Amino acid sequence: MSHPPASQSFAIAPVVMPAESVPERLGVMGFMSELHRNGEWVLPRLFRALAVMGKVVIDLTQVRLGPGTSEIEVRAFMGEVKIIVPHHLRVECEGHPIAGEFKMKRVAKTRPQADAPLIRVTGVAIMGAVSIRVIDPNG
Repeated sequence: MSHPPASQSFAIAPVVMPAESVPERLGVMGFMSELHRNGEWVLPRLFRALAVMGKVVIDLTQVRLGPGTSEIEVRAFMGEVKIIVPHHLRVECEGHPIAGEFKMKRVAKTRPQADAPLIRVTGVAIMGAVSIRVIDPNG
């Protein structure tokens, strides 16, 4: 049996699952602490993230998700929520900063296909920050 050369890398990408395998809702909270959701995990149709004087990092580079639209609802109160999105997924962002910041930045040069799953990020940052960063995890 042959093995790939050590220098060969494998592509990292989200996996689309059948819709009936995706939970309806889940959430996380970072209260004066730091929480990371990363690696292989299932994104529900509605995922809520709350950061209160803490930090929540949501890494979607290896996520499993359903076809169509998934929503991430964020609240940052004197805290920070960071969302890392691979370039394979479409992203819509509609957030409201109140004495804070709510921003999206595309670092990846490639664009997702028109029928790629959509991540809709909504929420509010009150004296805090929400940042969405679209990257190429293989680049």
